[in-house]
Amino acid sequence: MRAFRFSLLLLFLACQKPDLPKLYPVPATALVNELGESVNLDAMKGSVVVYDFIFTTCRGTCPIMTNNMRAITPLVDDDAPVRFVSISVDPAHDTPAVLSQYAARVRNDPRWTFLTGDRDAIVNLSVKGFKLTAGDPMPGGEALLHSSKFAVADKQGVIRGYYDAVDGTVPEEVARVVEQLLDE
Repeated sequence: MRAFRFSLLLLFLACQKPDLPKLYPVPATALVNELGESVNLDAMKGSVVVYDFIFTTCRGTCPIMTNNMRAITPLVDDDAPVRFVSISVDPAHDTPAVLSQYAARVRNDPRWTFLTGDRDAIVNLSVKGFKLTAGDPMPGGEALLHSSKFAVADKQGVIRGYYDAVDGTVPEEVARVVEQLLDE
């Protein structure tokens, strides 16, 4: 009987959704989207948001990250209040016009936005706001230093988790987290 109760307890615990910590608020930073329009990250409140930091000429992790973002979008209901945001860490090259062309090639969901802005503001946003790496390149590394993580924020604009954006299993994991945050 004791083994049966223990098995039931394990089954119950396995079915429970883990509590996601409330990590950091997404800073109220103004950036520019691929249409040249000003967008404040505060405007994302009310939606669960999946963020990443990329650049369009990246030959390293960015194509994998972008493909994984593309894989997440169809896993989330089209009517759900969810946004997908890719922020360029190379604003000198990734102008709104370049981001618009890039979005035309890779975007598979109208909720996916591409942002750029002042380089110092983006580095500050990544490092101090999202607590992710960004900045000048390291010898032998990518052309620009940036994180290969997805950050997922809840509807109140609070980062609730980080996920390895180059892991092939991350789309399903992030989609589950998004669903969990939608239920809060």
